[in-house]
Amino acid sequence: MSQARSRLSFLWKFIRHPLRNASVVPSSKVASRNMLHGLDIGNMKYVVELGPGTGVFTEELYRRLPDDAEVMVIELDAGYVKDLKRRFGDRFDIVQASASELENLVAERNWPRVDFVISGLPFVIPQSVKEVLFASLKARTEQGTVFRFFTYMPPLMKPHYRDFDLNLVRFVGANFPPMWIYSVN
Repeated sequence: MSQARSRLSFLWKFIRHPLRNASVVPSSKVASRNMLHGLDIGNMKYVVELGPGTGVFTEELYRRLPDDAEVMVIELDAGYVKDLKRRFGDRFDIVQASASELENLVAERNWPRVDFVISGLPFVIPQSVKEVLFASLKARTEQGTVFRFFTYMPPLMKPHYRDFDLNLVRFVGANFPPMWIYSVN
């Protein structure tokens, strides 16, 4: 899919599902590089990406992770899944599922741990998904998993993550809209 067509598809999905796609355009390459800022990405073996959408962060992971890293990309939208499989399916396990299925999906793969979870999910997700997902992320981060995500609206986001010890990693003004990147661990 061409970049222009990908952007139009993203915009259309935002119009149809504004709570699932929190922006009218995908994140920038500058934002994707900043999402990995300060991480020892070369030593990560088990990585999960939640809600990759068009795959901007996926592309950065693909470029920077070692070839032997095991990466599971979890996306709900079938259209995105198809394109992600075409682009990254030779190395990454692209799964069409809800993020709330994280624990079952990790168990199916017999992973001993998860080193890193990167999320492109909006903070406004169904409560039933949030409860299961956040319990999983809380337990994982307490075991040392690094969890990283971004927001366009920190004051609105923070109450949703009140059970997490959040650290601001970066502000990325060179993105539309500007974003704040947070990390747990």
